[in-house]
Amino acid sequence: MKCMLCGNTISGEPIMDSDLVFDTEKCRQTYRKLSGVYGHNISDMGLPDVINANFFFIDVVGLSDPSMSVKKQITKIDVLNRLIGSCNVFFTTPKNRKIILPTGDGMAIGFLLNPELPLQLSIQFQKKLSEYNQDKSAEDMIGVRIGLSSGPVFVHNDINNNKNLWGPGIVLARRIMDLGDNLHILITDKLAEELIALKDEYREIITQIAEFEIKHGQKIKLYSAHSKEFGNPKLPEKVMEHIAKKNLGQV
Repeated sequence: MKCMLCGNTISGEPIMDSDLVFDTEKCRQTYRKLSGVYGHNISDMGLPDVINANFFFIDVVGLSDPSMSVKKQITKIDVLNRLIGSCNVFFTTPKNRKIILPTGDGMAIGFLLNPELPLQLSIQFQKKLSEYNQDKSAEDMIGVRIGLSSGPVFVHNDINNNKNLWGPGIVLARRIMDLGDNLHILITDKLAEELIALKDEYREIITQIAEFEIKHGQKIKLYSAHSKEFGNPKLPEKVMEHIAKKNLGQV
């Protein structure tokens, strides 16, 4: 018996949903969300391709400030795109090994190669951003926050027939990015622990900062990457608020 979503052979007790069987509760919930997007006949029309990817999710801090002109907002996005495009990790990764999704105030990039690429891109980008900001006024400086994650996503075509992604991998990258402040490089536990086990240099720059409960009650260990040249060594404000409430017994 195989899971309706991931196709894995079910070794334990299957999770049932009507006449469908799933390997895990997460598979069942993901399938139900997909059926909301693709319709209840998703099992008949076939699922989009499933891939495992490593995600870099970035946005410009404060871009929605109503006092900032639209022209300045566009300028900052253009600079963001140019700096990312000039990073070695970005332009040496083949086009068929990365998927780029503009998000309006930033972008998400899914790398289909090794798990180091999102972190390496973060480091290279922040070094370039630091150089860019050196001679800029306060209003022209660009602040960013970055979330890194890895996991499965579904690849499908949007209304313009462009490749799009949806699934736990990219959703989690966005959620932890939203926890950050300027210059934070926040990493989910799965990806962080994989990197720490991979190379000693990552052990020196990646630290666990908190256990955090994100949307839908999902609990994760949150990690941060930083050194003197990149990242933000401070705890994110949202994390500090969470810790304070926890100490008061409010969460």
